[in-house]
Amino acid sequence: MDVQGHLGNEIVAEVGPEKGDILVEKRKPSAFFGTPLMSHLTMLRADSLILTGTTTSGCVRATAVDAVSYDLRVTIPHEAVFDRSVLSHKATLLDVHMKYADVTDTDDVLAHLDGLPAGLFDDVFPPAAAAAEGSAG
Repeated sequence: MDVQGHLGNEIVAEVGPEKGDILVEKRKPSAFFGTPLMSHLTMLRADSLILTGTTTSGCVRATAVDAVSYDLRVTIPHEAVFDRSVLSHKATLLDVHMKYADVTDTDDVLAHLDGLPAGLFDDVFPPAAAAAEGSAG
């Protein structure tokens, strides 16, 4: 559960949001509960979610279950999630893979993303187009 102001909830600079990114602050295990996440995904016409983060047996699982409940396809790169316990991490990944999500390798996810057409969301999310123009120059 998120506790506002708790040091453990600070975003690590290396993975922090960049200009034009959408930041959704959550207060409960699921990233969907009480947040505008589904509204953002609907605006983007997204039908899939790549889920990363912590804790595998808590927040990751809760978010995966809610995503599937919204009819989203969920992929979890197993190297991009973790738990305090190796046993609960592995058991949760197995259970989530059997019921809710595709648990796969990060390399497979990156290869899929690299194969998507450039500018896929530019029409529905103009900051993505502006960021791409800024990095091209």
